[in-house]
Amino acid sequence: MPIPASRAWEEAAATVDASEVMLPTLELIHSVFLENGQPAPIRAVMNTEDMAFRLEDGAPLNAGQTVTFKGIMFGIDYPRIGKVGVEAPIWIDNVNREVARYLEPATKLNESVVVIFRGYLRSDPSTVGHGPFRLLLRNVKRKGARLEGTLTIADPTKLRVMREIYDQARFPALMVAVGA
Repeated sequence: MPIPASRAWEEAAATVDASEVMLPTLELIHSVFLENGQPAPIRAVMNTEDMAFRLEDGAPLNAGQTVTFKGIMFGIDYPRIGKVGVEAPIWIDNVNREVARYLEPATKLNESVVVIFRGYLRSDPSTVGHGPFRLLLRNVKRKGARLEGTLTIADPTKLRVMREIYDQARFPALMVAVGA
């Protein structure tokens, strides 16, 4: 399974076009995330305001629908090799607002939180530009208003990396000399 990215996402990442804003999102899914008996995933966009994005047709919840992602700051550190393979530390700010009501019941179960990472371009909120990547959230700890944990790949055997060749012909901005 190749790392999915749209051509527009690849060009925005390679050329660093200041007019094109890349918006990473997280969707957290767990069996105790329910409202009125229905699944209620936590959806966050790395932004200061809420935004609506269309999910891919194969999404586990609300497939093909436009849904709201809350503007919540989060960060994912560079992956490292850990106890269960490749791990990436993650933090999510302002958990009092969105996550606190689910945190206590979720930590009592021996079940990982599924995290789906998607990237969208501000210019095209109807297309997943990067991903989706299915990850698992483990080792969750709350520190004040911040949630910290570790992301692992849900099924690393299906992930193929480095399928693209980044050369000057396809990505000319990569070879521009500073001060030239």
